Parts: sequence; C-alpha cells; structure tokens
Amino acid sequence: MPLLMAFRRYWAIVFFAVLTLPTIGLLTPDLPAPMRTVIAPEARWWTKATERLDPYINNVFGFRGAVLSAHNTYEKWIGGSGSARVISGEGGALFLGENQALEQSIGQLVRPQKVEMAVDLGARLDAEMRRLGGRFVFIIPPNGHTANFDLLPAYARHHKRTPTEYDLVAEGLKTRGVPFVDLRPLIEAGKAGGPVYYILDTHWNQRGALIAFNAAMAAVGRPDLEIAAKDAIGAPRPRLQGDLLRMKGETRSDTPDVLYPPKAPYAGATDGLKPLAGMVKENSARDTGESATGRDPFVSHGFETGHDGPRIMVIGDSFTQHFWDGYLAARASAFLWMHHRLCRFDWEAIQRFKPDILVYAPTERFLPCAGQPGAK
Repeated sequence: MPLLMAFRRYWAIVFFAVLTLPTIGLLTPDLPAPMRTVIAPEARWWTKATERLDPYINNVFGFRGAVLSAHNTYEKWIGGSGSARVISGEGGALFLGENQALEQSIGQLVRPQKVEMAVDLGARLDAEMRRLGGRFVFIIPPNGHTANFDLLPAYARHHKRTPTEYDLVAEGLKTRGVPFVDLRPLIEAGKAGGPVYYILDTHWNQRGALIAFNAAMAAVGRPDLEIAAKDAIGAPRPRLQGDLLRMKGETRSDTPDVLYPPKAPYAGATDGLKPLAGMVKENSARDTGESATGRDPFVSHGFETGHDGPRIMVIGDSFTQHFWDGYLAARASAFLWMHHRLCRFDWEAIQRFKPDILVYAPTERFLPCAGQPGAK
C-alpha cells in the first residue's frame, strides 16, 4: 500500500504550501503595515528564545501587513476598545496612532505631490494678500510626535529619516518666497520655560499656542501685536484629562499633564463682541479631516471687537480654533477663524472679510492637501 494514497497527495501539497506561506511572505510584496517596534533580537537571544526572540519574530513574519490589516478590520467590526489608536511613549507620554502622524513626523511617510499642492496654495494665498494690500504668513503647528520627539518610544526614534514633509514644505515655501515660520525650533526653545505641548492630548498647551501666535505676528511685520506670556498665562496646574487618554479608554494617568490657564482678557471669551455673519460657506464635516461623528465641530466664527487694530483672518484647525480667540480678540478690530478643510476651504471668504493679516495654519498631520480651495 503506498505511503500516501493519490487523493491524499494533493492534500499534502496544500498543507506544505500553507506551512511555507510565512517564508514566501518574507520575499513577496505586502500591504502597508505599522512600523516594526522591535528592530533586532535581543543579545544572546538563544539563551531565552521565547522571551528574547519572539518579540522580534512577531515584527518580521511574512504577510505582516495583510495580517495586521485584517486584525484591525475585525477589531473595528466587533467594536474594539480603540487602544491601538494611541501610542505609549516615554515618561507617561501618549501619542496619536492615527492619520499616519507618527510616520509623517519621523519621515517614514512623504507624499511629494500633496506637499507640492500645499506649497502652491501658500503661494496663491500670498499673492492674493499682496493684491489686497495685506500680509500673509504660513505656519505649521507640529504634531505632538514632532514637538515631543524625545518622548517617543525608542523604536520610533530609531526610524527617524529626513527630509520629512515639514522639511519639504519649509524648503518649498522658501524657494517660492512665501512668508513662512518654522515653529519647530521655537517650540523646542520654549521648553526651557516649561511644557509647551500636552502629553495626554494631541494639542499644544497655552504656552505653545502663544509662542506660535507671537511668531506669526512678528512674521507679518507686526511685533506690536505680540503678547507677553506674563500677561496672558497663569501659573501652571495639573491637568488630569486629555483626548489621547480618552481614546485609550482610561480616565486617569499616573503622570498628570500641565495646564497654563489663560488670564483675562486673553481667556477667549467672546461675550459682548459683535458676531460676523455670512462670511464663510460651510462645508460638510467630512471635509475637516478630524470629525468622525458626522457633526462638524469646526464651524467658522468671526467677531468685531469694537477697538482699533488690524483685521485678522486665520485658516486653521483645532490648534488655533479656540487657543487663539483671546489673543485675536485683544489685538484685532475684527477677526475670522475658519477650518482649512484640507485646503478645500471657502476661498471667497477672503474677499468677503478683506483681512489685513492672513494666517494659514494647518497642523502638520493635516498639511497635505486633499483638493483645491472651494472644492467639495
């Protein structure tokens, strides 16, 4: 009797092929996957292979991208906790695991075509403001991953490459002669006086927001509009919540954040100001790149303040939406804020408002354009 009957031989081939799939996967193209968190096996891994080698194998197995993609799809389908949306770093710091922000900040993700669209948009906005007789500046609030790079997990710091998209935009705008402020060195220098970014939240704190505001005003030739930190920011106090902490499904952290409460009149209250209506044609929530609820949390707002000052318009996102309201109300005769909509904002709003100063301020992770101004 033959060792394997004819019909069993086919099954043997199938089983053998399945067993060799992981090896084949190491040599064939794969789907994109999260970066590997273990770069190499630990020293003397053979003495404790299960403990020292398994983490490395779990990062380099064949078809890793396809497997992890399938796992993520399944987790969403069953309503998983969402903890994969948050990356844990050093010293209790948390980082966003979405929007490819980590890969972008460390130069693993570079999209030249979309970056060039952002540079082109900056040049168009500068030309428009010159036509209107006003001043323009392009700023990019860095991702938390960029601002707190030293708190990223070691594997992420190991993967850092240059140029990043931030680098390319900075160089492109400089080449085109578009006013631009690189906030990265300013944010880094600001750390000498205390935290400038939250570690339990995706945003900067009031110190970081004020550094950026003052830099923007200086860049448009209005250093007289800058605000001293001692006048605008109160004494630090603990902050026990943050959007990243909520996304991780936790209610408290062993390492509290630091909050710098704003002082009056820079606290952002708009009571008593005259609202400006009809300045912006609002788009749907999907155009913000940030809303997952179907409800737009980034409705534009504008006010006349009743005192002298330039008319200031900001096209930004959550980093400027409320962080800057108190500064704008104190320094402008009228101000208007609207969301950039991934470059698809209402262009005609500029003509309606006629700003003296225009600041374009997309956060780093929302820097690449998804379309042209006015597009739906």
